[in-house]
Amino acid sequence: MEEPLGGKLVWLRNEEYGKIWMLLRMFMESEDPLTVTVIIWGGPGTGKTTVVRKLMNDAKYAWKNLEQIYLDPEASGCRGLFGALQHACGLRGYSGLEALSLLKNRFLIVIDNAEIFSPENKHVSTVLRIGEAFPMGRFFILLIFRSDSIPVDISMVPPPAYAIYFRPYTFEEIRTILMEFLRVHEGFYVDEQALNTISRIAGFRGDARLAIEILKAALDTSKNNCVDENHVLKVSKKLADNPLEYVNANLSDVHERMILKIVSERAQSIRFKNLFEEYRSIAKESGVKPLGYSQLWKRIKMLEKKMLLDFKVSSFDGGRTGIVWRRDLNWATRL
Repeated sequence: MEEPLGGKLVWLRNEEYGKIWMLLRMFMESEDPLTVTVIIWGGPGTGKTTVVRKLMNDAKYAWKNLEQIYLDPEASGCRGLFGALQHACGLRGYSGLEALSLLKNRFLIVIDNAEIFSPENKHVSTVLRIGEAFPMGRFFILLIFRSDSIPVDISMVPPPAYAIYFRPYTFEEIRTILMEFLRVHEGFYVDEQALNTISRIAGFRGDARLAIEILKAALDTSKNNCVDENHVLKVSKKLADNPLEYVNANLSDVHERMILKIVSERAQSIRFKNLFEEYRSIAKESGVKPLGYSQLWKRIKMLEKKMLLDFKVSSFDGGRTGIVWRRDLNWATRL
């Protein structure tokens, strides 16, 4: 089997899906050792992870000799590639180098939320240089970045390397996605004006995931499974009052959620020292082992890379202190 299963509609990303599938098929048809790197980038909610998961599912049925490794550093606590290899292939006790030398199949390696890693991070360099470390290996590497600009110098990546941009969804595409969601989830009614309003709010960022979250929240506020524009406006006002709430709900890391909760309750900024004290208090109350001072600072830097917070060092009371600033997310007020 050489063609993807059901690949005609993947959140409207037919072209991007087709490009990646074509590259993967060429990789699988090559008889020589080969490492292919594909960098996927685009803003949040533009279908990147959805397309890749669909591609992984299709590839599982198309090729039995393709090992798949999916690594999400945000969800796994930044566990490295070799750790993921050991876990995925049942080779605990072997080093990553030994694991790769024992496995002869081709590998599809996906790293989601790769923006968490800085370009100089050893995990990224390990992945990008894996073909050089194992010249007889066969690796198809997908790096997914939530970024509006390409975060990697493609000229520095060993060839063959490709970059595929996922543009923001249009108003019409988001509306179509909402209609598809309602078709799959029967038993609800959403009027035309409500759909238009959701599409307009989410269309400002081209974020389909945001549109789905607003729709779900509006459905929760309705008592008879019927949603009108008033339900949507209530949800959007809640987002406008606390725009980090939507982002917070979609973070998998409990420590990052605590940080955003604290910062979202401030008018604009908070001293890092005060943030650390409040964070430790909330963590203990929640039964979560709190991070240390430097570990919390690293989480702040991760949120800064995700363009949710800013971290600055400023003069304060004759000394210098770290200040955490909340990013202006005024998209929720664009009605």
